[in-house]
Amino acid sequence: MRLTLSEILAATGAVGDVGERGNPDIEAVRIDSRAVSPGSLFVCIPGERLDGHNFAVEAVSKGAAAVLADRPLAGLPEGTPVLLVRDTVAALGKLAKAWRERAQARLVAVSGSAGKTTVKELTAAILAKVGPTAKNFKNFNNKIGLPLSMLEAGETDRLWVMELGISAPGEMAPLAAIAEPDVAVIHNVGPAHLEALIDVAGVAAEKSRLFAALRPGGVALASMDYPELWAAAKAVRPDVRGMSVKGGSAPYRAKYLGALSEGRGRFFLRLDGLELEVVTPLTGGHFAENILAAAASARLLGATEEQIATGLESAVMPEQRFFCRRHGCYTLIDDTYNANPLSMRRAIATAAEAAQGKPLVLVLGEMREMGAQAEDEHHKLGEEAAASGAKAVFYHGGHAQAVGEGLARKGYAGLFAVVDTPEMFTQTVASAGLRGGVYLFKGSRSMRMEEYLAALTHSIQKDATA
Repeated sequence: MRLTLSEILAATGAVGDVGERGNPDIEAVRIDSRAVSPGSLFVCIPGERLDGHNFAVEAVSKGAAAVLADRPLAGLPEGTPVLLVRDTVAALGKLAKAWRERAQARLVAVSGSAGKTTVKELTAAILAKVGPTAKNFKNFNNKIGLPLSMLEAGETDRLWVMELGISAPGEMAPLAAIAEPDVAVIHNVGPAHLEALIDVAGVAAEKSRLFAALRPGGVALASMDYPELWAAAKAVRPDVRGMSVKGGSAPYRAKYLGALSEGRGRFFLRLDGLELEVVTPLTGGHFAENILAAAASARLLGATEEQIATGLESAVMPEQRFFCRRHGCYTLIDDTYNANPLSMRRAIATAAEAAQGKPLVLVLGEMREMGAQAEDEHHKLGEEAAASGAKAVFYHGGHAQAVGEGLARKGYAGLFAVVDTPEMFTQTVASAGLRGGVYLFKGSRSMRMEEYLAALTHSIQKDATA
């Protein structure tokens, strides 16, 4: 980002002046005083635990050129520009929108219930072959993360790939208005955030609001494999273009062709007349819709067949999203970032495929925000775990009884253990004599299943050096 202080003042509708420091260019926006660099704008974000206004003095001492706040601030050096607004989060969004309009980059907006970050990473990997490309950092995709991600884009970035995440009614419209995409893609919907969104139809309706914010001439892409999504998308954009991994008449289609060595997979793509086979760092049928969404979006922004193929093959997947590691006779799958019924079902199926005769161990955490459907969804989780052929199932969190009942319904005869701590987990693994195999770690973010992965990794390394 590069905007002058007076341009920031105008974009945010702030009250204030540029003080005695002239009208400098601002090239960075920060909300954490620890990350402030000289010449940046510090935005004071109020929070439940910490209030950014209490860190403004520290930010200025580290070189912040100006402060955006919702109240007058004491203790700042004389002459420090303080831009006052009613709502600093809303002002952050306005600033990102202004930079979006100034930069004139073409933007892909990605949303869905499972695999948004994977789609974002794959799309960015393809578009990086087309030209300079910016993307969200990790999953900075909410009302604060999205604007910060957009403001991190540089003047030379011609293509932006932005992930948008929502969890309650009314959240998508303001996010989408900030992004104002040229291409918007929703690759799936499932039972996520049901406490607020009630059911899958509610999820689909809220996510499809993304399509209302398309720029003139923009293109909407949605999966036809989810009836609730397709109906909601058509209601917003009758000209939405369909994607499918189940065949049919969709102009954009994909099919999983099988696994290769070292965790790679082959996929067939049909992109509105263009047909190609690609190799990716992902294996498993459910990744077909992620790869299709990325390839279709990139194709609409001018990516060639070669750029799509090379971009997908060279893509690097982030940790905590089905990231596989080998430790001797152990394959550890880190899918700990988050979980809902759709992503959990797919992760278990893909882990079972990866096991290929080796022992499969599932280390699962509670799926949060399920509302009234929590018990039923955890029953289904137990059934899915039993159907996977797992040798052992470890579970952490609420609704453990429902998971156990689901396992029993399907005649599960393996080990089922409820574990409250990582230490309890590793002790139970050792006492059960489990050694080697494929271990899947997955649960909702608040369950911190990465700590269970870290505990087992440490135990394996300790055994290797004993």
